Amino acid sequence: MIQQIQATFAGYGGRACTLFSALYKDTNILVIGAEAEYRTERRDNCVVLTNDPDIPRDSLFEDLELKQAISAFYSLKSGVAVDGKSSRLVISDRAARANPEPSIEKDGIDNSGPVFRVADGVTCSQIAALATCLYAIRAGTIESAVSMSEQLLALSRGQIITI
Repeated sequence: MIQQIQATFAGYGGRACTLFSALYKDTNILVIGAEAEYRTERRDNCVVLTNDPDIPRDSLFEDLELKQAISAFYSLKSGVAVDGKSSRLVISDRAARANPEPSIEKDGIDNSGPVFRVADGVTCSQIAALATCLYAIRAGTIESAVSMSEQLLALSRGQIITI
């Protein structure tokens, strides 16, 4: 199953933009596909992420989530897909400017985990990519929880489940 994602962001460095991505749930791969002009209209079959509370959306990204988004980016970047070989994060050539890594500096570790420093000039597309990574990680967690609850329901009904 493929989940299409439209991340529309404004208010950071560079120009406001929309970033289109696809989350392949069967393989556990997020493909950041293309950076496009800023658009507030939902593209058909897309989940909409944004930092603008005035846009109809499925998820509102707030600055407080930035550290989690950066952690999600590095988790996907270093993660391995279901096939055991592929990376969980792919950034296409059409979205190369959205790669947030050049604007993030690791600044050690404190009691709450890794500390990151974000460049003042971080662009809207880079923040959109980070928000998309956070969404992908959260979607995977929700999918696992739903699957587990379905198995528990089946078990409570006396059905046989495999572990």
